[in-house]
Order: sequence, then structure tokens, then C-alpha cells
Amino acid sequence: MIYKYRIVADSIKGNIYSGRYKPGEKLPSILALSKELSYNTDTIVKAYKLLEAEHLIYASPKSGYYVVKSSTNVDHSNRIVDMVTIRIPDYINPYKDFCHCMEKAILLSEKKLFEYSSPQGKPELITTLAKHMMNFHIFTKPQNIFITNGAQQALYILAAIPFPNNRTKVLVEQPTYSVMLQALKCNHTQVVGIERTQNGIDLNELESIFKKGDIKFFYTMPRYHNPTGFSYNSVQKKEIIRLADQYEVYIVEDDYLADLELDTKADPMYVMGEKEWIIYIRSFSKTMLPGLRLGMTILPQKLQEDFLTYKKSMDLNSPILTQGALEIYLKSSMYKFHKQRIKKYYKEKMAVLRDVCKQELEDRLQYDIPITGIFASLETSGVSADVLVNRLAKYEVFLSSTNNCYLEGFHHTQSIRLCVCNSTDDEIRKVVKLIKQELK
Repeated sequence: MIYKYRIVADSIKGNIYSGRYKPGEKLPSILALSKELSYNTDTIVKAYKLLEAEHLIYASPKSGYYVVKSSTNVDHSNRIVDMVTIRIPDYINPYKDFCHCMEKAILLSEKKLFEYSSPQGKPELITTLAKHMMNFHIFTKPQNIFITNGAQQALYILAAIPFPNNRTKVLVEQPTYSVMLQALKCNHTQVVGIERTQNGIDLNELESIFKKGDIKFFYTMPRYHNPTGFSYNSVQKKEIIRLADQYEVYIVEDDYLADLELDTKADPMYVMGEKEWIIYIRSFSKTMLPGLRLGMTILPQKLQEDFLTYKKSMDLNSPILTQGALEIYLKSSMYKFHKQRIKKYYKEKMAVLRDVCKQELEDRLQYDIPITGIFASLETSGVSADVLVNRLAKYEVFLSSTNNCYLEGFHHTQSIRLCVCNSTDDEIRKVVKLIKQELK
């Protein structure tokens, strides 16, 4: 259940951070806002009290509520524009809710959260996750779920452990998640690349690579790919699954942005394929709190013993306190409310980026802006992406090229990655206009 007063508070908070409500400005009266939103006055009072507790507004006796004049009200006009860092803006950041969950977890479990636990993960959290994943049409038993320190640890372990197909090479999309390339390099794993565009991958080439019989697993981000933002359609996903099954290649599915999906029929590959050939990875960092460092992996039974052995060699267990807090968070209405907020937020951010690209970059360069997600990429039309990034830095605008997302020697177009997490609408427009200016 999502409480109405939280919806009201979130809307007001957004108006404060966007600058619509200025520091020191008087907010609408309780009665006026009640009539405007068609909510009862008790709901508005609860919303104002919540914002007051967060020190965003204050009450003046016999006068009303005002926006606090403080450093929380940021002047965006001259700030650095960071389109590299994954950081959710303060007004939709679930930090305070998660702190509450940590406090509640300590009260409920006391010293147990500060003792050793199962390296597989806190049993109560695993049970909660098994139920939680049903919302994404994923049905699995708790014994198949493993908690890791973010998706990154799971990827490192999978790169290191032997697989039942006795193969050694890993196939990755090009471009791909740069951290995965680092994990493979550190494990001295041989890597093969296959180009991925807005139209997907060449399925004939994929079959040709699989036919050689030396691919251990295919690492893929089917939706809202990092760094491009591309997504496979259901036909492509089914064909990839069919070919992997035919040639006994495992699929490692990194579904890090499942919470942002707008299409209720867009199932993960894990739902569509044979469970003994697909490894499903999920992170709770990108859409919640980047420093949370908790992820989950659903593993086929044949991989579980080696995976756990390698994990125990890295750490005795993932942090128990944050596992306990995540369990409470997922069970509560807080998760549902946060999911609703971020789906709306990222959809709107991508709409702004899409509109300004259409206005400013039409016929100038190649771009494909996803309907939602964190990342989008722009080709730089013959200009070195690294050079363009350096040019934009002189305006205190920070972007990243996609060059470190490619295997060494893999031929590719020059592109930049745009992360829309922590940029205002005006900043997004400013960045695209500067890109247009620097490309002339």
C-alpha cells in the first residue's frame, strides 16, 4: 500500500528541489492544497509533518508552512553538471527510509545482525526475495538464491569458477559493462566480443561463435543496457535462448534495472528459458542506494557448490545489517512507493533527453534514447569521444566516453554515455546544446 500523504510529500519535495518553491516561500495552506488535490486535510497535515521532520519546511504559528532557507535548497545555475556518477537525487533518495529499516532490523534481531551468518545470505532475506521475485514472474526456490556484495562480486565469481560445460571463453556484448571487462581481465579469462546496436545483435554471428564450442557463458544485459540504454525485444531474447540451449552455452543475465521496466509483458530471459542454463543477477544498488552493495544471484544447482566455495574465500558473509534492513524494506510499502517514484522520474528524464536531442541533433549524429533507464548513448560523428569529453569539461560538464566498455582492438564507433540520474531538466538541455556546439 502506498500512502497518500507520502505521494503529497514527494510532490512537494520535488517542487522544492526543482526550484518551483523557493527558499523562504510560503507553501499552499492545508485547506487550499486539500481542495486542489482532492485529499482530506489530515493527509495534507501528515505530508507537511513528514517534510518538517526532514527539515525541508517549517511551521510558523498562525501563518502556515514555509520552505526552509538552508543548504538543502541548491542553486543549480552554476553547479557542476555530472552525467557520469550514478546518484539518485535527494528528493527521491530512499536514504531516510532505509535508515529506519536498519534501526528496526536492529530492534528485531538485536545482536544477531552483528554475528556471522550463512555465506549464502541471511535466510530470512532469501525467503523474502523468493517471494519478491514472483512480482517479476520469476519463481525459484530459496536454496537457489545467493546474496553477494553487489552484482560485481557475483560477476567476478562467475568469471573465476569452472562451468559444467568445461569451456573457458566468455562472450560479451560490445560495448558492455566496463567492470565486467575488468573482472574478466583480473581472472585472465579469454573474452570474445559481439557487436550490439539499437537493433540488437547479429544472430547468425552469435550462432557462428557458439558453434565453435569454446564459450563458457554469454554475459548480457537484455534491458536498459549499460552503456547504451538498448533493450532486446522478445523475439531476439527467445532466439538467443534457443541458440544458447542448442550449443550448451550458459547465459548470465544482468537485470540491474528491472525495477524501471514499464512494459509488464517484458519478462527476463530467466522466465523464458531453461533454468539450468541461465544465471540471473539482480542488484539493489543502482535503483536504490549505490553504496548499499547488495545483489542477488539465482544459480543452477550444478554451479552452486563452486560458487559458494569461491564466495567464502572472499568473505565469510555479505553484511548482515544491510541484509536485515533490505528484508524489512522489501516487505514494507516503502519499496513499492520508491519503485513508483523512480519509474516516473527516469521516464520523465529520458523524455526530456529525447526531446532536446530531436530538436538540437536531428541529422547531426546517431542517437537512440530509451523510454526509461539510467543511460543513453550518442555517437560523436567522427569526433573522438574522449576529445569531446575533454572539451565539455571546460564548461564543468562531465561525461564519459564508451571507449573503456570495449575489448582492446574491437572496432567500434565513437560514442559518449549520458547518465541522467542526477541532472535537472535544464542541465540535460544545456549538455545537449553544448555537444551540438562542440561538434560544429
